[in-house]
Amino acid sequence: MKFDMTKSKASMTGALLLASLIWGSGTVLMQVCIDGGIETGLQMFFRFWIGAFCLGVLSRQKLRQMNRRLWVCGLLCGTLLFFSFFILTLGLEFTTPANSAFLSSSSIMLVPFISWIMLKIRPERKVFFGCFLCLIGVGVLSLQLSGGIHFTTGDSLTLLSAIFFSFYTCTVAKIAGGLDASLFTFVQLLTTAIWSTVTLPVSGADFSVIGQNWLSLGAVIFLGLFNTGLCYLIQMVAQKSLPPTRVSLILSSEALFGAVFSVLAGYDPFSVRLVVGGGIMTLAILIVETDLIHLPRRKVSV
Repeated sequence: MKFDMTKSKASMTGALLLASLIWGSGTVLMQVCIDGGIETGLQMFFRFWIGAFCLGVLSRQKLRQMNRRLWVCGLLCGTLLFFSFFILTLGLEFTTPANSAFLSSSSIMLVPFISWIMLKIRPERKVFFGCFLCLIGVGVLSLQLSGGIHFTTGDSLTLLSAIFFSFYTCTVAKIAGGLDASLFTFVQLLTTAIWSTVTLPVSGADFSVIGQNWLSLGAVIFLGLFNTGLCYLIQMVAQKSLPPTRVSLILSSEALFGAVFSVLAGYDPFSVRLVVGGGIMTLAILIVETDLIHLPRRKVSV
């Protein structure tokens, strides 16, 4: 895929940072939903149906442009997206949220290698360095090593989820060229919504909780409209201009925003780790997105 570099890289980076900010707020909103009895399986069901419905309405005048390629590509990416979420959810039942946050962020290091294989584009050295530095930042933010390191079944599932998400990001980059971003996103979210419906019996969803807590209902609607519909549309548009390595790195700042929102909402205390980890992640993004440091350049650019 050739990236459309006519669009401002700064504007696309800003859009992805906005998506990361919104996704970061999802950490608190998902907890609000759980506190109100809307468990993860039911959250996925509502947020993806809401996101798909809204994009379908917004793109209704384009629906006649739907073709076989759009359906096939959307079904493939939507399925990868669903299993990324579903396996991550299963893993979270057997590991800690901190471990989950760190291990799921390992996709930062996987994406450069997978994109190298799939897209035949060798990332610059600073991209590998930035991704490694960013992973360290996520580790500082999320990991607590005082109790030792224990690798569980949940950790294995979380790593598997990271692999799925890495392939999802790179697959989008490979096949999204020439596809209308809103229609492509709509088919993906519709596919994920259908998968979420099929797997509801596994999650043991209880629809009776809907309406019992208006705060949690509002939270799940926000997740559907903004964290799902808007943010995935932003990612699809951005990936037409930026390589998956940079998209993955910028979106990893979700972990930082999530930590900040968690502190502001009173779920976690403010700590030095937040400042240090956040500073490392910010430095990593600056290294990749600017000429903050100079590493030997290669002929092939990212």
